[in-house]
Amino acid sequence: MELSAAHAMATGLLAEHGLEGWTVELDLAKARAGVCRYATRTIGLSAHLTRLHDEVTVRDTVLHEIAHAIAGPRAGHGPTWRAVARRIGCAADRCLPADAPRVPGAWLGVCPAGHTAERHRRPERLASCATCRPSFSAEHLYEWTHRGRPEPMHPNYVAELEALRTGRPVVRLGPGHVVRIVAPGSHHGRRGVVAKRGRTRYQVRVGRTMLSVPFAGVELLDG
Repeated sequence: MELSAAHAMATGLLAEHGLEGWTVELDLAKARAGVCRYATRTIGLSAHLTRLHDEVTVRDTVLHEIAHAIAGPRAGHGPTWRAVARRIGCAADRCLPADAPRVPGAWLGVCPAGHTAERHRRPERLASCATCRPSFSAEHLYEWTHRGRPEPMHPNYVAELEALRTGRPVVRLGPGHVVRIVAPGSHHGRRGVVAKRGRTRYQVRVGRTMLSVPFAGVELLDG
């Protein structure tokens, strides 16, 4: 669907369903078609996917997010959200139809049996093939290429792979641990304290500055 037409349709649907003060924004997401941002009262649409989808699919995406806006942030995809979605004419499915066009991932993982997986970003954690075995399996790891070529993997990935091959446990630090930053850059060698642990990075407080550092980018100093 043409982007200006999609934006106009979505803006009209917001008004139709009484969402005054809400706006529509086109973003650069590739893995999801829409998002409801309660804090900014914004419905976000992926420009990449909107261009690929027909009007019926885009309309359902907008209604999906409008239902989130109406149902509230605590509703998730539960019964309250589903009831609102159906009432306003949405299919009330959590995900896009399986046959809806998607943006191919730049990273392609291939398991030893030949099954594949795609990612839009460089993988930061080890992943194994769920088709071969539902739970994580070192024997079914994906081997990744970027646009058909081998590329250096993320430091977290390299560290996890080395730990797996040597039998060492992967240690994740919690808040309060004193660390030295070993990641390349202007903060290399500085000491700090872990303030928070995310999925792949630590928030490290160095003086009055908060830095986001990959797991593999710090070393423990306080034992």
